[in-house]
Amino acid sequence: MKTNRKEIKETDFSKFTGEELADAFVFPADKALNAKEKKEEEDFWAARRNQFENRTHEQKMYSKLLQLKFQLEDYIESSQYVETLSFGFFLNEYVSRQDKKDKDFAVEVDVKPAVLSQYINNHRNPTDEFIIRLELHSNGMIPAISWFKVIQKDKEHEIMTNQKLRDEESKHVKNKLGFAY
Repeated sequence: MKTNRKEIKETDFSKFTGEELADAFVFPADKALNAKEKKEEEDFWAARRNQFENRTHEQKMYSKLLQLKFQLEDYIESSQYVETLSFGFFLNEYVSRQDKKDKDFAVEVDVKPAVLSQYINNHRNPTDEFIIRLELHSNGMIPAISWFKVIQKDKEHEIMTNQKLRDEESKHVKNKLGFAY
């Protein structure tokens, strides 16, 4: 039986405690399934498991890369900086989720393996051209702007936390403004 909005408005909720109301909305009572419905649900989940287990290599790789894309986007959108989630981390994940060796991937994007290693280990900042190649290699799945934003997040953190650089550069500033915010 379907409940329409009018019926809900006319319900007297005052006879229930706050806890009972919360339980009813957060954890609604499960409808008991009859034997036919149980069998249909079991068959559905068995078919889903079978489909999942019998994915092709390409389908599995696509799933892994899509998962990486969402992880990258979630990190970019978060206000939190996580040191381990650097450009190099995401690049390494991108390569490894394709089950490729670094050397083979380097050939595919036309960089020297040593340069790729420097990018992965955060010893060198990637060029704009390399980042465009990453977008092209993923056929647009992971846009260049996402790679740039990860680099930007790393740079923002470095600027905010590098006290040594601030101390060094303060020697070059004269006649600071007299007011502070």
